[in-house]
Amino acid sequence: MPRDPLAVLARLRRLETETARRRLGEAYGRLGAAEERVEAAAAALTLQAGHGLPADYGTWLQRGLAERERAQRAVGVAERVAAAAAEALGEARAAERGLEKLREARAEAAAKRAARKAQALLDEAGARGR
Repeated sequence: MPRDPLAVLARLRRLETETARRRLGEAYGRLGAAEERVEAAAAALTLQAGHGLPADYGTWLQRGLAERERAQRAVGVAERVAAAAAEALGEARAAERGLEKLREARAEAAAKRAARKAQALLDEAGARGR
């Protein structure tokens, strides 16, 4: 029996969707980690404010603010990556649904052809019987 090209394509679409879903999960994981870095940097700034000598704090404050800024930039990047991954997943799902509709339409057309053929055979048999 020959392979159904739509079945092969459907399998590929499912794999693409699963890959996109996995990438989205990874992107959300990186986003969560980046957000935790921002929170940790902000908490460190608050905590360190009450410790140490003023001169020491001034030096540390510059590094702390720079770390918080880097962490905030990382969140921005992670948000863009997550948005792109979500869009890719949406596109993969849409392609999968479109292929499924095509398979259903082809199956329906084949069923109609088979019904017409069966009806033609019945009509032919009825005409011979007269």
